Amino acid sequence: MIEILGIQLIWAVLSYFLPLRFTYTLQILVTALNLSIAFSLIKKIVEKNVVFELGNILFLDSLNGILLIVITGLSFLTAIYSIGYMSKEIKHGLPERKVREFYFWMNTFIFAMLLVSLSNNLGILWISIEGTTLATAFLISFYRNKEAVEAGWKYIILCSLGIAFALFGIIILYFTVYHQLGHELNALNWTEIVSIADSINPFLLKIAFIFILVGFGTKMGLAPLHFWLPDAHSQAPTPISALMSGVLLNCAFYAIIRVEAILNKVGIGEFGAKLLMLFGIFSVFVAAIFILKQIDYKRLLAYSTIEHMGLIAFAFGINTKLGIFAGIFHLLNHAFVKGLMFFSVGSVLTTFHTKHIYEVRGLLKSMPLTAGFIIVGVLAITGTPPFNIFTSEFLIFISAFKSGKIWQIILLIVFLVMIFAGFMYHFSHMLMGESKKKVQKESFSMLLPMVILLMIALFLGIHVPDKIYTLLDRVSEIVR
Repeated sequence: MIEILGIQLIWAVLSYFLPLRFTYTLQILVTALNLSIAFSLIKKIVEKNVVFELGNILFLDSLNGILLIVITGLSFLTAIYSIGYMSKEIKHGLPERKVREFYFWMNTFIFAMLLVSLSNNLGILWISIEGTTLATAFLISFYRNKEAVEAGWKYIILCSLGIAFALFGIIILYFTVYHQLGHELNALNWTEIVSIADSINPFLLKIAFIFILVGFGTKMGLAPLHFWLPDAHSQAPTPISALMSGVLLNCAFYAIIRVEAILNKVGIGEFGAKLLMLFGIFSVFVAAIFILKQIDYKRLLAYSTIEHMGLIAFAFGINTKLGIFAGIFHLLNHAFVKGLMFFSVGSVLTTFHTKHIYEVRGLLKSMPLTAGFIIVGVLAITGTPPFNIFTSEFLIFISAFKSGKIWQIILLIVFLVMIFAGFMYHFSHMLMGESKKKVQKESFSMLLPMVILLMIALFLGIHVPDKIYTLLDRVSEIVR
């Protein structure tokens, strides 16, 4: 684990100074190396359940193993995609100095997310999530226009406020356990806290969870704590939008899941589950309303992200073995499908240079390959079979039905139908009609990640590999 962190940190620094022709290639090689290390670590935890390093400060189990796959996998595909994306931006007038800045902050962002996923210590985890805030603030305001700077400031103010709430929750949690664990650094190790769950004060733990849920829920984009998210996703460079939507928000929820697991071990899991379910349903409702009226396709995808974060929170709110399995599976599925969607609209953005839905027409004629990926992506992200999101959403509904959450299921189905209608209406307008653009030559490096993500979406909708299934199945044991 220390290797993957060291490689990423060193590369983050080097990427700022190297010429772009080297950076493009080395970015792919470094992220590919990290992906291979991640899979070797996954093989270890399938055999051993948990692996510790650096005096138990770093650890890996099935829960953060899933997160590690998402981070390294999407980072690798983003490295490929960014070559074509940034090449087009340079042709459109972006200085090479800005592109080096992009790679520096993107790699710093990836490093912070890797540290989140591998930290056993909740204090280090909090510092890492704050690190993602600082790195992505520069990426959101990357283009330095009025809208981007405003989105960057809104993001850093709201998320820093949320992170402050989360810090207070972690302090309360520390106060409840330091009598048993002492004042050492390991008093905030998740594995240590879980081991003494029987002696934790339930009332203080509930208070801590409320602050942690509100704090990290802000970073996760749960409604009504989501106000930074549509602006941030809309203004950030598209490769960063994909990483934020597919990975960053999952990192924030990962922190919530770890504390929910402590609640379950103490025997008060129902308290946290009810709050997660409430936030989850409300997030899907808010997303449905705003998707119907949206005129910016990147903001539309941002509200779709809020929808899926809500579904994941709802699944964990069911708090059964099947519900947790469905929730973590949906987390995995959403990350890759949302990457496909952002990559495809990013190709549109670099060609049409507008994010306005009604200023883009005739994609089927002007960009037929990208249009094909958009069609498939829309079907996948809205939960149409045989894609992976349909499978995980179906499992969420089954687990809710078995738990007697009938009216909640009915509400979610109504909201999801509204979202499906909104996606079909908006994207059909972009795909059909006559385009002002002639048939465009589409970048191979931008199309290749879309092909891979499409294959993943189809494959996981039909079959889950044994090792991935083992990780997914063990998550319920960790959380419950």
